[in-house]
Amino acid sequence: MSQRNDRERLALAVMDLIETGQRRIARKLDLTRLRILATVADHGPVRPRELATELALNASAVSRHLAALEDAGEVGITPDPADARTFLVTATKAGRRALSAATDAGTAAFVSVVADWTDAQVAEALRGVDRLNEVWAEHHRRTDPPPPNRSARRRSTP
Repeated sequence: MSQRNDRERLALAVMDLIETGQRRIARKLDLTRLRILATVADHGPVRPRELATELALNASAVSRHLAALEDAGEVGITPDPADARTFLVTATKAGRRALSAATDAGTAAFVSVVADWTDAQVAEALRGVDRLNEVWAEHHRRTDPPPPNRSARRRSTP
């Protein structure tokens, strides 16, 4: 019984940590916009549709955030030479600097929270979080439905 209670307490503690962190960060940064910018920086040039799929966002949310990022000079938009109906998004130098600054600020804030932890405590926490991330990713690989095969659906529709 104690194992079940400990697992439930761990689940609640992780959910609380995530919610509290997101709430505090969201006061200063738009986390969705930051995720979009990070994805563009990592995978660009990228089409808006690919961003929406990768981040599990709807097209209108991606469009709204891309417009704001473009207005801020953090992404560049160019026509897609392979498909005139869409465009490609790339991160600008200003966007990469903004992303780096946000990452640095978040890291510094976290480091200050655990500043009094011993090296052993940090290593233990890191092992636990790494393991949790691995198991969580594997769980989702097993349980998430595959993306729809749009071309197969079109062929079967009269």
